Amino acid sequence: MVLLFLIVVSLLSIIIFLPWVWSRHDLLHCIRQLIGDCLQEYQYFTVPRYHSNSQENLLFCKVAAYIASLSNLEESDTASIFSGGCSNNEFYLQPGPGETVHDSFLGAQVTWTKPSDGHDRFVLRISNEDRVRILRPYILHVKSEASKDKSNYREPCLFTHTSNNGDTRWISVPFTHPATFDTLVIDPVLKKKVYSDLESFTKNRSNYHRLGRVWNRSYLIYGWPGTGKSSLAVAMAKALHFDIRIIDMARCSIDILERLLLHTRPRSLILLENFDLYLNKNSASGNTSINSIMNWVKSCCGDERVMVFTMTGGEDLVYHMVVPLFRFDVHIYLPVCDFNAFKELAERYLAVKEHDLFQVIEEEFESGMQISHASVGEIMLANRQSTTRTIELILEAMKPPMASNASSSSHGLDSIGKGGDGNGDDKLAVIGNGRASKDKIVNLTTKICRLSNVGGLKKMLKE
Repeated sequence: MVLLFLIVVSLLSIIIFLPWVWSRHDLLHCIRQLIGDCLQEYQYFTVPRYHSNSQENLLFCKVAAYIASLSNLEESDTASIFSGGCSNNEFYLQPGPGETVHDSFLGAQVTWTKPSDGHDRFVLRISNEDRVRILRPYILHVKSEASKDKSNYREPCLFTHTSNNGDTRWISVPFTHPATFDTLVIDPVLKKKVYSDLESFTKNRSNYHRLGRVWNRSYLIYGWPGTGKSSLAVAMAKALHFDIRIIDMARCSIDILERLLLHTRPRSLILLENFDLYLNKNSASGNTSINSIMNWVKSCCGDERVMVFTMTGGEDLVYHMVVPLFRFDVHIYLPVCDFNAFKELAERYLAVKEHDLFQVIEEEFESGMQISHASVGEIMLANRQSTTRTIELILEAMKPPMASNASSSSHGLDSIGKGGDGNGDDKLAVIGNGRASKDKIVNLTTKICRLSNVGGLKKMLKE
């Protein structure tokens, strides 16, 4: 009688005081849950987004994906809508704060609730009668179904890291970088090899495990500034449909690097930029210490991860530094722009396949003058109204070759990313910031006038 009296009083309170606050759906759900709680005991399980050590709970991501796939979520009054997938037309739902979603498994009724207390977590409710029978099979079912649907409902994210009171944590933003393998201006043969290597990696999980190896892969991408190292890493992440996590190694201590790597999750491409500056900063520790760090990085990241290290420098310089010390699965060298890459960029940016000044550009490349892909693209984008003027500016921006391989490699670690102490460093510093000389401009002007007969151009450029 006492129990019945409490139920009646609770129902009357809800009917009298809350009809203008809650929708009919919420009211009926509250009544149903109240009666169930009074007549039957339930067990509640919390799935938080983060562990106590700030590491992300992978089960939380699976639960979120599974709930998004439940059809009855579309009937919710307070569901949140998010964009998803690779198309702007795709979206997925998630329960709003305080919202409950119903599900059934092996004849048992369960619910998922997203509390409105501000904590990022899900709460699973199962009756005590069914708990022992279905809890473990149901969680396995959730993980299995979420893995099937994951690539369909959520687009990859870009992660950077932040520190607050000594707590280092990943933060995510939408992954909107436009680079893909189709947009990359690199050697077609190299592009095909990289893409094929990624495909082979994704299909060989069982083979890695059979050999007792962690299912991850490491790439070293190196070249001079503006050659597309970061863009290639982004294109790789998009091809794999992986999240991309960026770490600037030049600004990270070993402790921070360790925490960040331990807090990554599967299906991540980890872009470790400025590896050369990191080596330079830690060169006093000796090769053994750095070697052990590299081995640890490869082993601690876990399955289904790709690690991409970027370095600044030419082929001989980087090989002199890295090959004796470290084990990378793949080495990728991105050279500075050549004439073929220039023509491809001109066709994309300027919609031009041929021009009278192309011969001058080709002669400059053949004479050893250099310019990065990024510099060419920036000049073309800013001056695309005039093709002739654009090419003239590119000719002015071309520079002599970067520091020679021989002189650079003789400086070891200290010759990268610095300037002003040795011959190799001086060359790097001057070339990185210098302008074309007046004699060079005059020589180029003579060639331009000879080919295009642009009246008065020589006089203008001399001035």
